[in-house]
Order: sequence, then C-alpha cells, then structure tokens
Amino acid sequence: MNQTFDVEALIGLRKQTRAVSDTLKAQATDYLATLALLIRPQTLLGEYLQGAPRSSGRETQHHFKELKALYDRIACAAPFQLVNELEVPLNLLSTTPELFALEYDKTLDDNGQAIRITSPVRWVVGFSSFDLSSFRKLIKDPNRSGAELYRYVVHYLVLFYCLSQSPGLGRLFEGLRFPVTFERLKDFGDLPFCVINAPVRAWLPDESVIRSSTQISGNTRFEELVGRESILNMNDEIRQRLLLMIEGL
Repeated sequence: MNQTFDVEALIGLRKQTRAVSDTLKAQATDYLATLALLIRPQTLLGEYLQGAPRSSGRETQHHFKELKALYDRIACAAPFQLVNELEVPLNLLSTTPELFALEYDKTLDDNGQAIRITSPVRWVVGFSSFDLSSFRKLIKDPNRSGAELYRYVVHYLVLFYCLSQSPGLGRLFEGLRFPVTFERLKDFGDLPFCVINAPVRAWLPDESVIRSSTQISGNTRFEELVGRESILNMNDEIRQRLLLMIEGL
C-alpha cells in the first residue's frame, strides 16, 4: 500500500534527520580523532612504510605480506584493473582518519529509476584527502590517472588492514555504541571498507514517497530518515546483556 505523500511531514522528518545526523556524526568524529593513534600503520608496517621507524622484522614482514596479498587480489581486478605493484616503502600521504557519507543505489520497482540513497547514521572511514565520492568518480572516469587510483586503493586498503588487525579498537567503538563493521560497497569491487554505525537506525519510506520527493526536487538523491520513533527504539546492548545475565541466575 502506498503512503500518502505529505510534503510538510517529510520536511519535518528531514529537519529532524539532519539535526540527529549532525549530532551523531560530531560524536563519532570526536571518538575517531581521540582513538586515531590506535590505528597504527607505522607500528604494523614498520620499515615498509615511508618515514616509519624499524620494528620487529618478522612481525612487520608478516603484516606487509598479508597487505600485499590483499592488494594483489583486489587491485588487479575490476573495477580498478591496476597494473602497478605495491610499492615499497609505502608512501601514505595522509594518516588522519575522516568520516565520509555512506551512499548506495536503490532501484524503484515501478519505473526502474536508480536513486542514490545517503545514510544519515552510517559513515565510511577514510584518510583525509581521499574522499569517498571522489574515489567513486575516479573509478568511473575513462581518462582516470592510474597513479591517482593506485593511491586511493592503497590508502583505503591500509586503513582497512590496520582496523581489522586491531580487535581491541573495534571493542572500544562498540562500547561507545558506535560499532565498526567491514563492508563492500557497490562500484568498488571487492575492496573492503570500514564503516562506523551510529546507535540509532534510519529508515526509508514507501517508494511512492521517494519517487514524489525526487520529482519535486528535480534530482535522483534521497536521504534515509530518522524520526522520534527511531530514537525511542534505540537498542542499548549493555542493558540487554545485563538483563539476559540476571535472568539466567
């Protein structure tokens, strides 16, 4: 059943969504900046990273070997199809983490139109100066620079590898109620991304509302919504875990 398209209600929901999203992103950004030193590319990769001090040769060799295996499997495949080998030492232009909007495509059932959906409560972690939307545009550019594409792939792979090798950091984010997940996104092949998730869920209205909204705005973009009910339905994992524990006593 199609929902009635109520312009005023949608405007109100969008206003709430922006306020909630801005607040949650600011909180997630603060946590990420505070914990950034724990991402540790210099520690894990040692002499394989330009400018990094030497560390345990066997340990850093192991980490670089695993990173290289990831690169060899992902970089040469579509959509990257890079011919560059992983250069040693790795030259990371930035190691400051930043949050970028998580976007995905949704095809409307009635007319097959593709709509670009933005999540207001989930963000992709990348290094600053390597914006995710610029990465997507670069992949689709037939005249793209192989060297620039190589830099994007390497920076996102290094970040993923460092976070995936730091389970304690993941537990910290989970304890702060902003869990980190590893996901693959459309347009980026098999490249894994680190995603920070807010403790509140967003939702999409009926497709008829999305279609009407995009027709009025004249573009093919739509943002998921966060309303009062989304906040009231937030799941407190610690609360649930403690309740389950005492119920079993």
